[in-house]
Amino acid sequence: MERLGYFLWEGGTFVAIIVFGAGLLVLRRKASGRPVFTYQDHQLFFGHAELKPRFYTNFGIAVFLCYLAGALEYFILARFGASILAAAQLITFLGIVKKSLC
Repeated sequence: MERLGYFLWEGGTFVAIIVFGAGLLVLRRKASGRPVFTYQDHQLFFGHAELKPRFYTNFGIAVFLCYLAGALEYFILARFGASILAAAQLITFLGIVKKSLC
């Protein structure tokens, strides 16, 4: 029962981050003149995904590289603070996923 406040706070923070990210996506698409919800979005969320075995191999490699990079960055950057570590990990993970899965 004593952890309920922690879970409520983290849950609210998580929902706020999702809503803020979706809002930024809507603003970015509106500013560029594109529709907010595209056909590719519809296919991503509601369509049938056809994943090939190569995707699973690339996904496994990306997961391994993200764990490895995360551990290395933690040991190197943790002493500089959580915000620097989180920003560095976010940029690194996005780069790994972009190169591996796209």
